[in-house]
Amino acid sequence: MNGSTARAAAGPQLAALTLVRSLMSGVLERKGLEQTVDQAQGGVREGLLYMSKWARGADLRAEIVPIVCALGRTAVAALAITQDDDPAAVTAWLDVQARTVREHQISLTVEHPADSVVVDVAAVVAEELHRTAGGAVDEAALEAREQRAAGLVIDWARPGAAGRDHVELLLSGGWFAATMLAYAFGFDGDRMYEYVESHARALIVAGRQ
Repeated sequence: MNGSTARAAAGPQLAALTLVRSLMSGVLERKGLEQTVDQAQGGVREGLLYMSKWARGADLRAEIVPIVCALGRTAVAALAITQDDDPAAVTAWLDVQARTVREHQISLTVEHPADSVVVDVAAVVAEELHRTAGGAVDEAALEAREQRAAGLVIDWARPGAAGRDHVELLLSGGWFAATMLAYAFGFDGDRMYEYVESHARALIVAGRQ
């Protein structure tokens, strides 16, 4: 990935990590998403409110999709930890989760209508794990996956429903990623926060280069 590409990717990834960090306390306390948002206080509450106001008017393809893809990458990275870096196991887990969502069964990781597209986007992102370890990033393939993910989101979102769908999609994606991180780190809050903050610092450095 060249410098300009890294800078372009840093913004959505930082937005995704900020959202994950905002929701982590609820995940660690094993609350639901709605309860976490409703009970948020102080800066977290204000941050979620600002995000919601922004998302209502954000362009779906250009602004929302990159953040959703970044949330998908965070979830997949966490899944890779829980599945011992086995790409096939990650894909199999996501396949099961997708069926669970579609069948509306009770699950710790799903509680919103947007969960179906969140899991599908993560499955697209997980394809990156199947490339040869240590190989160069195929930017054409990366762009193709972004377009497929965009297509999934656009097919799901209802025309004229940006005020609800955009916000729901970001919250569901953030919740899914935060929950996967919690399982990856055994619900150890200190390790989760360190993981998020170290990645955020790296992105800030990348965005300045």
